[in-house]
Amino acid sequence: MQDTAEVIDRAKELLPDAQHVQIIEYLEGGWSNRNYHIRIDGVDAVMRLKNPLSVAPDREYLYLANPLAPQVLAYDRACGDMITRFVHGDLLVNSPITPQVAASYMLELHAQIPSGIRTYHAEPIIDGYLEGLKLREELDSIYRSLRWEPQKLCGCHNELNDWNVIKTSNGFCTLDWESAGDNDPIFDVVGLCYGLEFGDSAFAQCINCYDPDVEPEHVRRTRILYQIREHAWALDRLRHGSNHEGIVKQRQDTEIEIERLIAA
Repeated sequence: MQDTAEVIDRAKELLPDAQHVQIIEYLEGGWSNRNYHIRIDGVDAVMRLKNPLSVAPDREYLYLANPLAPQVLAYDRACGDMITRFVHGDLLVNSPITPQVAASYMLELHAQIPSGIRTYHAEPIIDGYLEGLKLREELDSIYRSLRWEPQKLCGCHNELNDWNVIKTSNGFCTLDWESAGDNDPIFDVVGLCYGLEFGDSAFAQCINCYDPDVEPEHVRRTRILYQIREHAWALDRLRHGSNHEGIVKQRQDTEIEIERLIAA
């Protein structure tokens, strides 16, 4: 965690009219950025400080205008640091939902996310994570032969998990819009199902509630692509010295899941 004085100074740079800034707590759970619960002139807020290893998010601020995102109080387009109003509620990691509720939330989310701003392509992102690295031979063969293609396109979040969704008294609030862009919506549904740790039965229920016409083979291949991305991200973080036990576990678990999906 950064020095308290540095965090407060950065908050005042982002909100120069602020008179009093207080750090309430450092928010655990972010493996890429640093997040702080702060109070600015009596208003609870969250400040995100971008990881210097990553570039500023491309047009993220355009997605933050949707009603299911937190209210933005300050945003630095040059680096991606921002302050949003604090959202009271429970993260899904602490308050899981059923497959039916997850599908309903996803339908509402995709109806609100704007399209046509940018397109999210998983393969170049995976290749970027793997630059200078090598996947295990079997995994590399699976990835190179996958040739995944979207069946539909709409505005998507692309980083949904149980740490990025808050259940409030009025519905859901969605955090972390750095990767938002047009993509196959099933990619989002798959990500949320994995975040909620759904088994295959709950997975199928959620997918069927979201889109009963999607082909099961497309779902399986999308799950493989998603797991390869998560595996590649973990490898990239580990080589940069992020030895968080959760990242080590993600590297291991994703490899096991890819092999299971291929065997199925």
